[in-house]
Amino acid sequence: MATRKRGKASKRGRTMKARPTKRRVSRARKSGKSTDLRALARRIVALTTANDDEATLALYASDVESTEQGQPTMRGIDSIRQKFAGWRSMVTDAHFEPRRVCVDGNTIVIEWVGDVTLAANGKRARLHEVAIHEIRDGKIAREAYFYDPATLSPA
Repeated sequence: MATRKRGKASKRGRTMKARPTKRRVSRARKSGKSTDLRALARRIVALTTANDDEATLALYASDVESTEQGQPTMRGIDSIRQKFAGWRSMVTDAHFEPRRVCVDGNTIVIEWVGDVTLAANGKRARLHEVAIHEIRDGKIAREAYFYDPATLSPA
């Protein structure tokens, strides 16, 4: 007996009707929300690598909560502005590159590697840091930074 292929003529000249295939629906379908979060992650990376504090401030919700390693939680956009000013006074030079960027749900996680020069003594340091940003309505609503604070010690 001849082998029949769906949708093609068999050796006897007849065609077999193709069976409808099951439609597979991806559970990981990209939604507008995940696309927006990925764009926001790219924006965070671009502004951080450009050291553009003013443009970065626009990414935050007005009631943002921010936690740095070993420090109490700061609240509000003015505290972020003060944090940026404190950072700029602590280092004379800082270059960060993302090692990994992960987006899941309403969270952006970025693993950073930075080369910084400490203002206190000119010491160069390599800072490995993980930043976790929780997003609400397209803005950073909560963030936490994890790193070894001894890396930034002037001693």
